[in-house]
Amino acid sequence: MLSGMSETGPGYADQSTKRMVARVIGVVCMGIALVLIALAIADMVSAFNSDDGAQPTRFWMFFAALPFFIAGGIGLNAGFMGAGVRYAAGEVAPTARSTMGYLGVAEKAVSCPSCGGHNEAGSSFCDDCGKPLTSTCPSCKHPNAADAKFCAACGTALN
Repeated sequence: MLSGMSETGPGYADQSTKRMVARVIGVVCMGIALVLIALAIADMVSAFNSDDGAQPTRFWMFFAALPFFIAGGIGLNAGFMGAGVRYAAGEVAPTARSTMGYLGVAEKAVSCPSCGGHNEAGSSFCDDCGKPLTSTCPSCKHPNAADAKFCAACGTALN
């Protein structure tokens, strides 16, 4: 291990505790916001449905819910950000890897001449159909592409 590097991963020493606190604060604040919004909506509906022309008196609860809603969103975002990023990376990384391979930026993929399946570089057999991806020259033992008709090293005809 390199000197100067810590044995722990990146982040805070008590990161799991902080993450749990952020999640609890987020859920509690969102719950308060939803209760305030529900009470304001119930008051408006009852006022509009009354026959005596009553006005809604708890409209202010919409405005009181807004800071709780924002604080809950921030708490939930902070509490679940790592899980969300790990999920997104797991979904995007395989696609990005194969795209970079097609563009020639990343490690080259080997296409199977039999089925067209994509395999990692250095693979001997196709992941999809199981057929060999290379053929060995009987004369000089040089590995050639499975669909090659002649050896690239010595020119011997391949079967």
